[in-house]
Amino acid sequence: MEEILQVLNELNIPFEIQEHKAIFSEKDCNDVVVSLEGIEVKNLFLKDKNQNYALVSMALHKKADLKKIAAAFGYGRLSFCNSDELMKYLNITPGSVTPLCIMFDRERAVNVLFDENFEGKKVIVHPLRNTASVSISFDDLKRFTEHFSHKYLVADVYKDED
Repeated sequence: MEEILQVLNELNIPFEIQEHKAIFSEKDCNDVVVSLEGIEVKNLFLKDKNQNYALVSMALHKKADLKKIAAAFGYGRLSFCNSDELMKYLNITPGSVTPLCIMFDRERAVNVLFDENFEGKKVIVHPLRNTASVSISFDDLKRFTEHFSHKYLVADVYKDED
């Protein structure tokens, strides 16, 4: 986590941080009160059969539409990556995935997709460990991503309401 905070400071990205008990899943969030300003984010690490990788950041309590996500990237059918792939590409373990771990993808093998509803708002993400949360502006998150030579897409990632 110290590495992330150092990079945020070097990039002059203002942030607020809150320590809390470990959050491993969306369900665990029900037991943790995060008082930071912003949209709480969940992150999906996905791949298609051609080993095209995607890191998707979206609002915590919404349902992802994997077909929409695949179409946005031009990928085939998507599935979730395993813990070995998380470690290999993003240097992170399950339950701690964050858009900030894109800094470890030095080969730029992972494409990034952000929820279009983040525009103009703050987002709340893990700072490489699931026992803390950090609030930063979405514009600064995009700048952080670009700093590590990653392009990103901004799109609708949600299942349509019935």
